[in-house]
Amino acid sequence: MTGIFTSILLLVVLEGLMLAATPFIMPPTECFTVTVPPSAKQDPRVKALLRAYVIIMAAVTAAGAVLAAVLLPNADDRASALVMTLIVLTPIIASFAFMLYARRRIKAIKATESWISAGSHAAAVISDASIPQPLPLAWELIHVIVVIGLAAFALLAYDRLPDQIPLHAGFDGTVDSYAEKSLGVVMYPVVISAFIGLVFAFAHWGIVRAKRPVDPAAPASSALAYGQFARIQSIVMLIGGATVNICTGVMFFLSATGALSLGSAGAIVTIAAVVFVVAEIVVALRLGQAGGRVAAELRTSDEVARDDDRFWKLGSFYVNRDDPSIFVPKRFGVGWTVNLGRGAGWALLIGIILLAVGITVASFLLAGQSATS
Repeated sequence: MTGIFTSILLLVVLEGLMLAATPFIMPPTECFTVTVPPSAKQDPRVKALLRAYVIIMAAVTAAGAVLAAVLLPNADDRASALVMTLIVLTPIIASFAFMLYARRRIKAIKATESWISAGSHAAAVISDASIPQPLPLAWELIHVIVVIGLAAFALLAYDRLPDQIPLHAGFDGTVDSYAEKSLGVVMYPVVISAFIGLVFAFAHWGIVRAKRPVDPAAPASSALAYGQFARIQSIVMLIGGATVNICTGVMFFLSATGALSLGSAGAIVTIAAVVFVVAEIVVALRLGQAGGRVAAELRTSDEVARDDDRFWKLGSFYVNRDDPSIFVPKRFGVGWTVNLGRGAGWALLIGIILLAVGITVASFLLAGQSATS
């Protein structure tokens, strides 16, 4: 079993683990995207929903791992892409579908139990000086250095690169696709590096500019918990993003020069991605989404937090035209999402999608110019 195939299986398992753990890492005042008192998670009906969710996600993840182990080793490129898409998307779809079902059940229980926010808390004034802050956005300039370095190497080493550049290798590590050397082919990893840098810089910008949630019933502890989460996330994403970016570009050129096989290069990049995902999972499990687990440890009241459920469409899409924030912490999952009630939120979302589509189209065009060995 090759390193890249093993890494893919591990990524499948890690994805399932993260999704299965999601309801347990959310803030104490949220359950399946519904605002509730912290004690609600001890309600037998809620606990039954949590157990069912974990069982379903474990089954879906196990099925995906088996499917990958059986089908991927002998699949061609088109079949591999289809299988990988199925394996990656199915747990996400299953998680979202069950969340919607559980959300409806929790809302009904909430109405029955009258879990309603008192809404009488005065606005808390918390000094930023006492709260951990994300890393400054200037740190993302490291991606600019990576892009410039890769571009300089590509231009300086162009004449010494072989006439046929390896583009793709099977799961056994054998190269099965090449492209004739050209400036476009050689500079392609530089474009990929720039795209990776933009994605991570965008994510970092979102962390810096995101709305800072404060639980009115525990303003100081919730602000502290979120500050810790935002700072550590910014550090992990900076280090992880830079590592993945550097590995992607350097491994391409090492394989192009013959210093390393393409299969080994791909395995190293995949391993770097696995390490990054593991780090994200560790942070999520320790701190919780938006510092939710830390907030739960510090919270002493069982009051219901400020209820803004009406702004969360299908539990995942935040739409609030009166909120000036463009980025807000997710209600189900780890990280941040955009406020679709703001035009800027839509513009950023569409821009990222178009950029990703452009990179994908460029990849297909490059593949179309390659000569299969």
